[in-house]
Amino acid sequence: MRGLKGKNIKQLSPFLVAFSLLGVAGLFLLFFQSTFYAEKKESLIYFVHNTALSADLRLAEVYVRGRDRTTQKELIDVLNVERGMPITAIDIQSSREKIQRLPWVKSVHIERRLPHILYVQIKERTPIAVWQNKGLYRPIDADGQPIETFVKKLNGLPLIVGSDAPERTPELLSFLSQEPSLKDRVKAAIRIGQRRWNVLLDDIEKGITIRLPEKDPASAWGRLANLDRTQKLLSRKITMVDLRQPDKLIVHLEDDVKKKKKRKRAIKSP
Repeated sequence: MRGLKGKNIKQLSPFLVAFSLLGVAGLFLLFFQSTFYAEKKESLIYFVHNTALSADLRLAEVYVRGRDRTTQKELIDVLNVERGMPITAIDIQSSREKIQRLPWVKSVHIERRLPHILYVQIKERTPIAVWQNKGLYRPIDADGQPIETFVKKLNGLPLIVGSDAPERTPELLSFLSQEPSLKDRVKAAIRIGQRRWNVLLDDIEKGITIRLPEKDPASAWGRLANLDRTQKLLSRKITMVDLRQPDKLIVHLEDDVKKKKKRKRAIKSP
């Protein structure tokens, strides 16, 4: 009988432990929701912080990992911590939420590493293009979301134009990357009528315009790459390649553009 009882107790012990922990958690929850805690909250917090200082649990260093585009000043401003303060006085949840709202931050992990260190691990958003909208330039991340900051330079990223261009940019860059030799020549892409893309090669103002179709632009892009490999199409003096029709190719030569400009001047002159 004793052996049987001992066996039953061993089988029940994990459940008893779990039940006990649940009970303790419930007591803590009731305590923090109690009137007593509400009335004594400030005194209790003051006591905890003083105890931390007495135990030398004070902030000495803030270690940050993963920071590249987020500035040190931005972090200092949102953390609002000082060396020597009780490390228990740092509101981890509030600090996490504030850092999360910084423009370049995608995710953040914060923890106290007792006795003296606050550790901050940041994962930043990766810019893949720059969106021109209403005369301002804003980076776009890998999820197609505009980053809430402005830039003055493209820094090697393609320029994107169009009201719905940001959300469609990851898809665009995905199929453009299937032809790396052409992808490296892309300087800008313009969203036309929220339906299709015009891609500019080599130069934003004087480069070659590639008119892609609304349906299956990836195939048209592959077709262009094949024409360039086999016939050196893009090495010629052209200003535009129209790929909107799968069974037809329209090319505008540089000389044709110059002739049109001359005709316009001749018409306008008295």
